Amino acid sequence: MVFQKDVDRAKVGPERYELAVALRDVAQRLGVSLSRYAVRVPWDRSTLSRFFSGALVPPAEFVEQLLENGDRETGTELTPAAKDLVRTLHRTALRVTSPASGALQDLRDQLAAADRESRRFQQEARLLREVIRRAQEQLDEQQFQLRQLENTVTAERLAHRIELEQRSDAFEAMRTERDALRESLARYKAELEEAQRRAHEAELRCAGLERQLETAETEAEEYETRGEAASALSPETLRAATPTRRSTAGDGVSFHLGFDAALGARLWRALDEQAPAPLSEEELREMVPRPGIFQLIRKVPYLSPELVYVGRSERPLPDQLDILRRKILGRRGILPEEMYFTSLYIEDDLSAVAPERLVIRYLKEEHGARLPWNLNGFGNKDAGRERDHSELSSRHFNMVHPIDLDWALPHDDGTLRTYPPKDFADFVKAGLPYRFRHTLGPDYLEAAPLVVPEGPLSADAAFRLLARSLGDTWQISALKGHVLLYQEHTQYPNAVRYYRGKSVRNA
Repeated sequence: MVFQKDVDRAKVGPERYELAVALRDVAQRLGVSLSRYAVRVPWDRSTLSRFFSGALVPPAEFVEQLLENGDRETGTELTPAAKDLVRTLHRTALRVTSPASGALQDLRDQLAAADRESRRFQQEARLLREVIRRAQEQLDEQQFQLRQLENTVTAERLAHRIELEQRSDAFEAMRTERDALRESLARYKAELEEAQRRAHEAELRCAGLERQLETAETEAEEYETRGEAASALSPETLRAATPTRRSTAGDGVSFHLGFDAALGARLWRALDEQAPAPLSEEELREMVPRPGIFQLIRKVPYLSPELVYVGRSERPLPDQLDILRRKILGRRGILPEEMYFTSLYIEDDLSAVAPERLVIRYLKEEHGARLPWNLNGFGNKDAGRERDHSELSSRHFNMVHPIDLDWALPHDDGTLRTYPPKDFADFVKAGLPYRFRHTLGPDYLEAAPLVVPEGPLSADAAFRLLARSLGDTWQISALKGHVLLYQEHTQYPNAVRYYRGKSVRNA
């Protein structure tokens, strides 16, 4: 990869310089030009160039994707020490550029580490439970054979003395093996108890870190001062804001951040002066793939428009807006055509400046805006398997707008078709606007196919078909915000409906 800009250590500082040099070294493993790489990732060529020149500190997601892409392209993995070095350089540069952003990233890293530990102990507990199950079955079989031998010895004690001696030897050997199994079983149970204890402790750490991270993010949104934003800007970026009007979503507004006492108000005016565009695929396709900030407005017939969310995107704006658009699809109590947006492209380092927080602060302090979706989990990513058991508040987005199980899947031409279970699960997952996690492996490509009847196919009907095909050992759990398919019999605090074999039960 050839870089047009050199890294100027004096201009960007030692921390950004060392990070940029390390990122360039990793990028050389890709074997493609900067322009080619830009079409593979959700950042444009200009933004990538600034990452690799030290002008911007990239988000942590970019660093992880770059490391992963390099491993995949070369077919060899960097050593854990090398990867940790790149991550350390990134975190150091982020803390120097923006202490608040660095502190938040530290909390995210701690939560990720605790989550990995929790999942490891959960997996260890699952394996031990399986070992105990098999050992118990083996012990039960030994007990059964011992009882048979005891009965045979009693019945034939006088008639078959020689055979009795042979059977006695077998009996003693089986007793010895049984006792060893009992000892192993007791040891496995003790190990399981310890693994469960560690998993519980790790889960408590995760819960505590989650609360700490949520509090820190909320406080950053509520209390971050304009002075902190000013200190995060280098002299080169302290220029007047220069918004330009737009006529369509595709033209966009480009906004280079300067700083003055009313920056939040100026950003808000630049957003508010635009005509809101529908949050639709057609509008998003017309946008330029650059990072920035945006606001979501809900327009319900016969009610005043409501500003519900202000956010930022370090990835291309249309990509982030499309993620949120799909999150709104397939939800109860809200229609996609009710949603509109305006946006600004931002030229500065978003992680350092956090312009959306300035807008949020200004709106709350000066206009008393509620921004209900900013603090109700609307913008959260999938927290993973271990968070499925978390209880949600009544104000959470998933509680206010749960998933719609009557969502119509794109059933081709509606004709009768057959699928192996895994293919059908993948087909359903691709057709849903909300998450559907399943663990069906290649074995279920060879399983008996299921027949999808003619006519429209809803999510609920698809889950019923899939559950009947898989049998009682598998459970489909429709939660408030997503759907799970695992080989389990588990209750979830935010469940809507369970599908197991031929049984369908509302929570």
